[in-house]
Amino acid sequence: MTADLKDKAASGLKKTWCSTSTFAVNSGRRTKILARKGVGYWQQRKIDKALAKLGAHAFEALEQGQDNPLTAPEVNAAIQKAKDLKYEKEKNELAIQAIREKIQGSCEIATPDKPGAMEENPEVPG
Repeated sequence: MTADLKDKAASGLKKTWCSTSTFAVNSGRRTKILARKGVGYWQQRKIDKALAKLGAHAFEALEQGQDNPLTAPEVNAAIQKAKDLKYEKEKNELAIQAIREKIQGSCEIATPDKPGAMEENPEVPG
């Protein structure tokens, strides 16, 4: 009976350790998501400013009498800057999605239906 109790205690300790370590790791991941969300808001603000400058440059080109304001070098530079900023923001959003998938994958318990979940509990220090 004492061996059975020791096995139950060890199993409970492993489950507790697994849950605690998963919680700690996922808390760090959620902090990364918050930081990346902040960066995303900052990037959106930069995109809005770049688009405002693009409009101003296009308007100036029209005032100067150009038939096609998109051919002006200032307008082309503003378009390229806005595209670059949008690309960086999309990369940030993809990184957030990857972190969310890691969090979701770490919370699954391995079953025959879900073979991709955690298959073993982490080692218990000691």
